[in-house]
This record gives sequence, structure tokens and C-alpha cells, in this order.
Amino acid sequence: MLDDYGTFMARAFTATALPVEGALIRIMGGEEANRGVAFTLITDLNGVTETVPLPAPKRSLTMSPGPAESPYAVYDLEVSADGYYSKRIYGLMIFSGILTVQDLNMIPASGNSDEFIADYPRGNVNSVVPPNGDLE
Repeated sequence: MLDDYGTFMARAFTATALPVEGALIRIMGGEEANRGVAFTLITDLNGVTETVPLPAPKRSLTMSPGPAESPYAVYDLEVSADGYYSKRIYGLMIFSGILTVQDLNMIPASGNSDEFIADYPRGNVNSVVPPNGDLE
């Protein structure tokens, strides 16, 4: 049950650490308990979004080893910006009372993005964040 809130913000940058202004970030609930939660954020001149509250389980669940319920809520992100490949991130964990900051490495796309679907870059473009935090 999602009785509390955590907060979320994103930062979009290029590989050379230049901010990506105007990136559209859509946050969607990734599990049954938060399926109806959806936010859309846009990055500012510095490549940063505002912070938004997202429903999360109560904080006390993080205080005991092996709780019966998950101590975090799961969300998915879709990110797009003109001139960059879109990306998806699955399994973003939001904890009660914690600010989660997601850095987004944007990959430039040249020309018409429809032409480059077959040449979609490999790497962590579509990411799943595992529970232990180690990326494969």
C-alpha cells in the first residue's frame, strides 16, 4: 500500500555534460498499486526538472530486514527530446521521504529519427534498474 511519498527529479545531459533543455520525461507507475500515477516533466535551461511527489510505501518498511511488503514503489520513465534518441528506464525505485535523482544520458540522433530506428544505439538506452543497484 502506498501510504507516503518520495520525491523525484531528473537531469538530462549529453555525453559531454551539456544540459538538454526541453527533454520530455513521462513518469508512469510500474506496478499494480501505482498504475494510475503519471506525471510529465520538461527539463529547464540547465537540463533539470522540477521535483514531484510520487506515492511510496510507508518509511517503516525500510527499517526491517526482509519486510513482507516492498519498501519502495516502482516507476517507469520515457524520455524524449528533439535531436536525441528516446529512451526508457524500467524499475526506478522511489522510497518514502527520499529524493530520487535520475541522470539521463541523451544520445544525439542526426537527421530524421525515423530513418535511424534500425541503427538504434546499443548500451544503457533502455535500462532496468535491478534491486541491488548493479547494472549488468
